[in-house]
Amino acid sequence: MPRSTPKSLPRPSSRARPSRSTAKPSHEPAEPLALYRVAAQLPRDSWGYQFSRDWPNLRLELMNRIEVGNGLLLAEVRMVGEGADQWPAAAREQPIVVKVEAYPESERNVLYRVVFKVPSIHTVTQRHRVLTRYPIVIQNGWSRFETFAGPGQMREFLAELESRVGPGHVESVRRSDMSLGKLGLTPAQDSVFREALSTGYFSVPRGISVTDLADRLGRSKSTVSVALSKIQNRLADSALQLDLASFQLTP
Repeated sequence: MPRSTPKSLPRPSSRARPSRSTAKPSHEPAEPLALYRVAAQLPRDSWGYQFSRDWPNLRLELMNRIEVGNGLLLAEVRMVGEGADQWPAAAREQPIVVKVEAYPESERNVLYRVVFKVPSIHTVTQRHRVLTRYPIVIQNGWSRFETFAGPGQMREFLAELESRVGPGHVESVRRSDMSLGKLGLTPAQDSVFREALSTGYFSVPRGISVTDLADRLGRSKSTVSVALSKIQNRLADSALQLDLASFQLTP
């Protein structure tokens, strides 16, 4: 019997083009963002934990930070209040601290540049892409900062923070922008209001004294005190709504 000749496969045409999928990439709807104010306990082996516990009325402000390689961060830290000039001696006892430079601005106000090993709280923040707004305020063993995030992102961040670092919680959520122009403040009053708001003067308990606030602004205590009184009167008379409702994070 004659052998059957296998059929040859057809050669691809030189005009043939690879087929392109017409399906569009799917995008999950983004979570609605809000401005969260978060409080997180510092790791007990961090450079700021024990010192801020020893000086509970001292306000530490982490102004900025960058990674400099080899697992190290470089940061600028302003300390305001009694004990601000005492930190270098305490920092030398912290294994996490590599280098400290001090730049005194006044007797109760010192700017430090510090190189230190990356703490666990920074690693958790990076993993969840939590963009913190500066300054990050450190007081009595706790840090407080603001960040834009979605509810799911915030829940996951707080869950890992709790398991790897320590307690943390949301203090407030702002869902609407604040229009300062509606207050009718003068430029001088506006600058006092912004500084007082960012440094926790209106918080309970108060995050900064009038004396320290005046030091930061470079004005006399009496001038700042009068300005704060006028600002508070404006706030009381204004119909401005900040919409700082508490937010329930359900699992």
